[in-house]
Amino acid sequence: MIKVTRRALTATLLLGSTALAPMLAPGAAAAQAREVNVLLFSMPSTRGLAALADDFEADTGIKANIDVVGQDVFESRITLSFTGGARDIDVVHTPVIQVQRWVEAGWLEPMTAQIDGLDDKDDILSGPLEAYKVSGDYYGMPFFAETGLMAYRKDLLDAAGVGVPETWDEMLEVAKAVDSDDTAAIAMRVAPGQGFNMFVFPMIMRAYGGKFFANYPDDMTPAINSPENLQALNTYITLMNDYGPQGIGNFNFPEVVAALQNGQAAMTVDGTSIVSQAVDPAASKFADQFVLALPPGGPAGRSPAIAVHGLGIPAGTENADAAFQFVKWATSTETLSKLAINEAYPDFTRASVAENPEVQAKYAGVQENFLDLRVEALNLALGHYRPLIPTWPEIGAAIGENVNAAVNGLMSPEEALEAAEDEMKSILAY
Repeated sequence: MIKVTRRALTATLLLGSTALAPMLAPGAAAAQAREVNVLLFSMPSTRGLAALADDFEADTGIKANIDVVGQDVFESRITLSFTGGARDIDVVHTPVIQVQRWVEAGWLEPMTAQIDGLDDKDDILSGPLEAYKVSGDYYGMPFFAETGLMAYRKDLLDAAGVGVPETWDEMLEVAKAVDSDDTAAIAMRVAPGQGFNMFVFPMIMRAYGGKFFANYPDDMTPAINSPENLQALNTYITLMNDYGPQGIGNFNFPEVVAALQNGQAAMTVDGTSIVSQAVDPAASKFADQFVLALPPGGPAGRSPAIAVHGLGIPAGTENADAAFQFVKWATSTETLSKLAINEAYPDFTRASVAENPEVQAKYAGVQENFLDLRVEALNLALGHYRPLIPTWPEIGAAIGENVNAAVNGLMSPEEALEAAEDEMKSILAY
């Protein structure tokens, strides 16, 4: 498990590495660049960063053209740009889960010399930073480190006479008691994708003792088709179909957030960037009723989700120097502090931000133990919560499609897991 402290919020993630991509030197003309093109996918923190673009221009004289798009649009854009060699992106939103694949494909520029040269490098949380190291080189800087939490409506649980679910089996009982015609018991992501349902479903899967491989990373025999994973999938299906809002089979994070904020769902288990929006008084009608807690566990304990997101520089950009200026600014203590204060953003990746009195006051006002709870979840999280291998995006998409099909009744849970394992073996040529 990962151990961190409140002060430093450090997380020593169990992260692997693969092959080194070709080393591409920044172009000499990059220092003269007056504009950088930045592509991000939409989250409170990235929308908040776009709103601060004028600060970057004032600090550096460089204009940042920040495009914030939906995650599905983002995936299409970067695939076309990277594979087509368009060189139209200077800074790209870089999830850790994609780094191994992007580096293997030669799509990212190494940033080792620039990062090692930072005067305040030690202030960056070591776990998230080391997540971007592949074969000795850094290929990104962390922008946020998200972990899984549960949000629940205390008023509705109290009215139903039930306590906070500590396990997923208890969650089934609580959901049955809380569910009503006015408010569904629980909303979670069901839309298929390695970053959609496969961000949340492994929290259930791992709690029951399920895993993706026989013994990651030593024995990579696919093991998704197991009794433990079947129990987890049945629990997920029951929660979503019996106690979820109408249309849950297509819910992604925007729908989950809307359901919580508008009183259509009493509980969720998701990442901190999602649950923090449920307790945001500026956006949620029921912010004062929601309470945050650790995700439910099971026979194998609790396994909160973890996702580190950062900023990388696409290989071949002609604006590498200006691009790093943007990355440095966006991940600075000053910028991250502004985001933590202005947005629903508790996932900052610099230790100094947690020491900012305004940041402490904001999150203590939301919930006294908010930042401590985040640290506790990080302590429980597995660095390889989703396997850190180049083929994970393809594997995660395949499993996610089959899990979604099972929730939507297009195949049985048994058929879904069998099909998922067959696809894993095909992808891995196992």
